[in-house]
Amino acid sequence: MTLALTSPDELAAVLGPASRYLVVADYDGTLAPIVDRPDDAQPAPGAHEALQELAHHTRVAVVSGRPITELQGFLPDLPIPLAGGHGAEILDPEGGHHALIDVSDVVTVLDAAQHAVEDILADGTGWFVERKRTSLAVHHRLVPEDEEESLLPRILAILDLHRETDPPFEVLTGKAVVELRPAGVDKGTALAWLLDRTPDLVPLVVGDDRTDEDAFTAAIEADGIAVLVSEDARPTAATWRLADPSDVVALLRLLTAAAGGC
Repeated sequence: MTLALTSPDELAAVLGPASRYLVVADYDGTLAPIVDRPDDAQPAPGAHEALQELAHHTRVAVVSGRPITELQGFLPDLPIPLAGGHGAEILDPEGGHHALIDVSDVVTVLDAAQHAVEDILADGTGWFVERKRTSLAVHHRLVPEDEEESLLPRILAILDLHRETDPPFEVLTGKAVVELRPAGVDKGTALAWLLDRTPDLVPLVVGDDRTDEDAFTAAIEADGIAVLVSEDARPTAATWRLADPSDVVALLRLLTAAAGGC
């Protein structure tokens, strides 16, 4: 379904006490504006502080396609779980590392895919190949339109070749990015891991991209709330829609204020 925009005030009033929720947020496009280069994706003003303050009142987590080390760089010293690689690995607040897949099982496939993609893009313009511990992302936001039209189908064909490997992979398409990742490892998997450790809380998941839909679906199945962050309406499993990361920060602050925080 598609959703009308709501305001942070309206949504906060519907949600009620923050202490009911396990609040799970994506990073890019949710806590940070989308930018041309992934390395430049600084959190929206107030996002770090809003997460830190809300964590005093309920359980909070960030679940992203980025590696955990990058999340730590953008969101340092937060007392919350960080899930990276679309949920392939989770770092708990005490420093414990939990791998939901064996990284050694996927290295060979990712190496082969990376080399093949980089060969095609050797003379390309504006492409950014991002190798992660458990996935391979190819960003094309800065690529000229004619080059994107000619090379992106070849990139997708290379990634598709690895769907039937052992272990199997899947290909995701997002906002100016395509990504190869192990099948069966997604943000819904990460949410299930978090919910197992917070059984008395209702999931409140906030995300912006198609990779967040797995977590949206898992949240709804657990009688929770799913919030899409998008200025434009699109089909989604979410139940509410905010416009942009500044609205997300405002919502987090309102939840903290309603819980008696600053």
